[in-house]
Amino acid sequence: MSDADQLIQNRHTTDLNGKIAAVALIAVTLLGGWQFVGALRTPGGLSYPKTWSDFVEGRMTDGLAKAIDKALPARESMIAIANGVRYRITRGADDQVRVGTDGWLYLTDEVKYEPRAADNMALRVGTVAKTAEALKAQGVQLLVAVVPDKVRMVPTHMVGGMPAYNASRYEEALAAFKAKGVPVVDLRGALATPASGEPLYYHTDTHWNQPGAQASAQAIAGVVKAMALGLDETTFATQTKGPVAPRPGDLLRMMGLEHAPNFLRPAPDEEAPVETRQTSTDAGGGGLLGDTAAVPVVLTGTSYSLRGNFHGYLQQALSAKVLNTGKDGGGFIQGMADYLADDAFKTAKPKLIIWELPERFMTPKLDEREKQGLKVPPA
Repeated sequence: MSDADQLIQNRHTTDLNGKIAAVALIAVTLLGGWQFVGALRTPGGLSYPKTWSDFVEGRMTDGLAKAIDKALPARESMIAIANGVRYRITRGADDQVRVGTDGWLYLTDEVKYEPRAADNMALRVGTVAKTAEALKAQGVQLLVAVVPDKVRMVPTHMVGGMPAYNASRYEEALAAFKAKGVPVVDLRGALATPASGEPLYYHTDTHWNQPGAQASAQAIAGVVKAMALGLDETTFATQTKGPVAPRPGDLLRMMGLEHAPNFLRPAPDEEAPVETRQTSTDAGGGGLLGDTAAVPVVLTGTSYSLRGNFHGYLQQALSAKVLNTGKDGGGFIQGMADYLADDAFKTAKPKLIIWELPERFMTPKLDEREKQGLKVPPA
């Protein structure tokens, strides 16, 4: 097929998608209107608090929202379809998500400009360094693993790629940790797109995919083994636990497209679920926060620790049990803060804590909780 024929075909496909989206929008509008009118014609119409005090104290708006939900049983589906129509017509997202090419989505925070980025990074690195010093006094080593942003590692599908003002952020973070004497892992090599051409991040999610999580785990394990901590060997194996299935990512959810029809959204990633299990016997405990038996290694940080089977791959690569205390939505500090306050740390100190930190967390302004820093309980 010639370039001209391909261009004509793409134009016809775009026109067809636009027509389909327009028909879907009309259908959603008619369905919603029909259900809403039906609700109004029922005895009593929409029932919700209507007094002035109800309005002032918020009961009216809350009650109205619930009444509309009840009147429109297909409301969630209609919202998903409407969001899909908006995406197909405008090819836009919202202030949280950037739409790339070929079905790729990116988190806006990765390309956000921070006016005091250097100062903010210095404060964050300082918090980590103080924590590392306090842990070391109790015989616990700290290793930081900075996860490079998706747009840094897969820039070709993002219009403009990584902005110039963030171009050196990753190297600056590594240098700052090293200057403070904090051991840090550079994961850029592990997460570089391999020769096969398949990137190591999800298309519709901010996180690394399973191959990316495995490559990162192996890179971290190489650094840990060089530390010669004398970890007791425990073997693990990873197996596929089901068929390949769609995996709508967090960026699709942010756009309200998790439940939209496939023709109205970027195609979700597909993968088969995997599970890592211990294959040798030992007397150690571990696995989840709350176990009190000593484990030699603790993993803490963010949602990256909970995605792509990273925890399992890390145990397999280290040949050691790892307690996973990563926290979904916990930001820069909460995963570590919760672990340090838990009996799992107070009663059984590990030999090593691996603190996984996304690159994008290094430069935002500190919130009030982060300004307080971390408190390591005394031995």
